[in-house]
Amino acid sequence: MKLELLNLVNYHDYQITSRSLSQKLGLDQVVTLYAMDKAETISQESSPSPKLIQVLEGQLEVSLAEEEAELLKPNELLTVPALKLHALKAVEKTKFLQIE
Repeated sequence: MKLELLNLVNYHDYQITSRSLSQKLGLDQVVTLYAMDKAETISQESSPSPKLIQVLEGQLEVSLAEEEAELLKPNELLTVPALKLHALKAVEKTKFLQIE
């Protein structure tokens, strides 16, 4: 199945928008597409599974516990280990794909 990811989720002022793609793709893994307005954040969290975060558009700051923050740009991918605390901040309007 071919998907145009950038067209599947839209920006909204002062909000974070997300769309689950797992069922559409027929996958057991959690696959979520996000659109974050500039300066929006996702508070520190952890996951029992490793995460892959790929920026599609914009810039995303990923803060990993006890490490220097990483700035992700389009087409860059970051692995977040299972149980690792992390937080996200959109440096500008940003769309990204997260796979758990």
